Amino acid sequence: MLNNIKLKSTFSKNVFTLFTGTALAQIIPVAISPILTRLYEPEDFGLLAIYLSIVSIMCVVATCRYEMAIMLPKTDNEVNSIVKLIFSLITFTAFISFIIVLFYSTNIAVFFGNPELANWLYLLPISIFLTSTSQTFTYLLIRNKNFKQLAINKVFASSTNVSLQLSVGATLNTSWGLLLGNIASILISILVIIKSKLIAKYFFFTDCEINKAAKKYKKFPLFDVPSVLLNLCANQLPLLVLGKFFGLGILGAYSFMYKTLMMPVNLISTSILDVFKQKATEDFNRDNNCRKIYVSTFMKLVCLATPIFSILGVFAPELFSMIFGNKWRLSGEFAQIMAPMFFFNFIANPLSYTFFIAGKQNINLRGQVLILLFSTISVITGVVLESAFAFVCAFSFLNSIIYLLYIMLSYRYSKGINDHKTT
Repeated sequence: MLNNIKLKSTFSKNVFTLFTGTALAQIIPVAISPILTRLYEPEDFGLLAIYLSIVSIMCVVATCRYEMAIMLPKTDNEVNSIVKLIFSLITFTAFISFIIVLFYSTNIAVFFGNPELANWLYLLPISIFLTSTSQTFTYLLIRNKNFKQLAINKVFASSTNVSLQLSVGATLNTSWGLLLGNIASILISILVIIKSKLIAKYFFFTDCEINKAAKKYKKFPLFDVPSVLLNLCANQLPLLVLGKFFGLGILGAYSFMYKTLMMPVNLISTSILDVFKQKATEDFNRDNNCRKIYVSTFMKLVCLATPIFSILGVFAPELFSMIFGNKWRLSGEFAQIMAPMFFFNFIANPLSYTFFIAGKQNINLRGQVLILLFSTISVITGVVLESAFAFVCAFSFLNSIIYLLYIMLSYRYSKGINDHKTT
């Protein structure tokens, strides 16, 4: 009984630590957003959305999702092998992307329908390397239970991002401020972790066998990379379509809405996810199930999500107009339509890590195929009806169904893999 109380107390303490750091990290950009939306145009946010979409896809390729395997080994020596493998892949991908950008930056920009993107692409190799490194460092901190440092990093990164975006936008009046702020924030986060030396023990590569690590955790590149790429394509497809068929103004309104709605999602859901990864993996390795922590986490997520997204569902257009200015009311209208989808995403996002713990990456891959299919249907609906609102409505409804399915399946797998060998 006392042990159970202690475990719950530790879990809650870790969640609170990350929540506090993430809350402060999210409050900073929220507080500055009304200024940023008056310094930058919707088209600027649309350009940033396209660039970050490319970075997101390339980072999946860069790490082959081996960073997800960092939580699984019982020995640090095996983690060292995984880390060496990851950085070999990151370096190679960044170099190849540099060669591609050097010769084809203009062609890539034309493909995405924005000539200004060509100049931004020269920073793509740096973004890939820094973002992939930051993701890897995050998992190492989680494995090491350094939740306090993780929280501090979020604050440093957020402060750097908005400070640079604000200063460049106010003095130079250029969209480059949005990109430079993003890159600088990731760099600062990495430097803070390196200076702390909290994960230095994972970088002793003397006896590391990267071939052995690559083979043992091959499910991640075989199943998780395609899954994540499909998921990214499903999420980024709207950006490409809205930009091509409805203009950068509509794209900027949609991408700003998406970013703004993700703030409350990331504020709580990601904090719980980082702690849930560690505790659920620990329980599963010991008891072959993680049902107790799953149910407890599910209840917390539902209680937290209900008031947040109920308010957004009712008052989003008025809130966006009041806080960010009248030209952003369209973002609020999009937010109102997509509030139900974000509600279910908020709950499903942390709990779906159960798929990886139970070794069900193949099921996750099937789910991502379905997500891409539903996104494609949504896009076709919007284009055929020549309405951005038709797309948003279809996208919100169909993805809500998917997230509900993920919640049900993740609960099933949390009860243990012995009963689901044939799944």
